[in-house]
Amino acid sequence: MPQTIPIFVINLTRRPDRLARVSAHLAERGVSFTRQEACDARTATEPVIASVIRQSGPLGRLGQGDRACTVSHIWAWQHFLDGDASHALFLEDDVYLAEDLAELLADTDWIPPETDLVKLEKFDAGSSRLLLAAQIGHTPAGRALHPMRSRHVGGGAYILSRKGAKAALAWRGRIRVPVDHFLFNDTVSPLRRVLRPVIIRPAMATQWAYGHESDNVDLGRAVQPTGWRKRLRSLCRGVTEINQAPRQLLQYLTGRAKMMTLRFEPTPPGPPGHTGSDPGGAGQEDHRSGRE
Repeated sequence: MPQTIPIFVINLTRRPDRLARVSAHLAERGVSFTRQEACDARTATEPVIASVIRQSGPLGRLGQGDRACTVSHIWAWQHFLDGDASHALFLEDDVYLAEDLAELLADTDWIPPETDLVKLEKFDAGSSRLLLAAQIGHTPAGRALHPMRSRHVGGGAYILSRKGAKAALAWRGRIRVPVDHFLFNDTVSPLRRVLRPVIIRPAMATQWAYGHESDNVDLGRAVQPTGWRKRLRSLCRGVTEINQAPRQLLQYLTGRAKMMTLRFEPTPPGPPGHTGSDPGGAGQEDHRSGRE
């Protein structure tokens, strides 16, 4: 099967084990990829990181791990734009992908023309309830495409268009949140509203197949404040959430968006019109806990 959409896999030099694992996994899925050197939070200098992302923002003071991860994604977007493909798939090296990956990457005809960002990943374990607009298309294997109307973070697997990558890179040096919030959380990211992301449902990527094993854990994510600083951060986060609530409620009440279940499914539901399974992944409820 031809591969029109290239893949960029973000990987640290000190993690050849993860590169070997993701290489074998993608070979099984019948696709090729380009390795993207990751920014290592243990060795990267502050000027290198600060040239991409600031030390703090709406989510508080950021850990070096999250900041370095954001730098890695920026490098991958630039690598993509150095070529001539119209879209690219960006993966972190602990991701696990569904069986229909090769079909997805064979062409770009299934991507809605007004969409510059497609999220493949179900973040965290279990299932989540998300506010999504009505289906606007489907993948070649029959997974539904829904415009996102609420945040659902996680940067393990997503497709960006050239236009989307250029828009994201224009923020280099002014980014104030981790890359997944930058892409998928419109309460803290103006870019999210520009990219108009859709999410694939049921999801076809997860970072929990091997357990949660992020290299960022021991380096710290958002730095946890104490005392009045913690209360102030909670207040600021609450304000950003409340600012989006009227818009979300209006869409829900007018039927332009609904609460839907999202979970990872390694096997596709079947071609459009197939009645043997729920194409949206919202059939029988999954009661395992998840986080939006």
